[in-house]
Amino acid sequence: MKVDLKFIFTGKTKDNFIYEGTEKYKKFLKKYGSAEILEIKSPSFKDNIEVIKKLEAATILKLLRSDSYKISLDIRGHQKTTEAVAIDFEKLINSGVNKFDFIVGGAFGFDQNILDHTNFIWKFSNLTFDHQLIRLTLLEQVYRILSIINNEKYHH
Repeated sequence: MKVDLKFIFTGKTKDNFIYEGTEKYKKFLKKYGSAEILEIKSPSFKDNIEVIKKLEAATILKLLRSDSYKISLDIRGHQKTTEAVAIDFEKLINSGVNKFDFIVGGAFGFDQNILDHTNFIWKFSNLTFDHQLIRLTLLEQVYRILSIINNEKYHH
């Protein structure tokens, strides 16, 4: 099983520890196929949040692959355990899906247009996470999910 993973992040990763962590997990993920991280520029003006979200959405939509399974991280999504998401991913992979696009929005969240183009909206928790920190958490969870699917020990 080889997967093609694309992670689309809004804004530049600012903290070194997050950058180093995402690079670490990106390297781990290559064991299962390819992993690409794209950072899109967030508009620099802060006058109108809705305009910012629409501009970000226009850029993100251009990066999404037509033949991928698209997953957005959003507070309005579905909360599942890691094991439940692993079961869902395994079903998708067994049905022939091997391309996954993961989308993390900026500080103001997503324009509805992104969610309308998403196959699954994933809510990690009822807690609110910094949009920078969630990048590292997402890569770690995807690595954990693929480890579960492949019946591999994670860190034991």
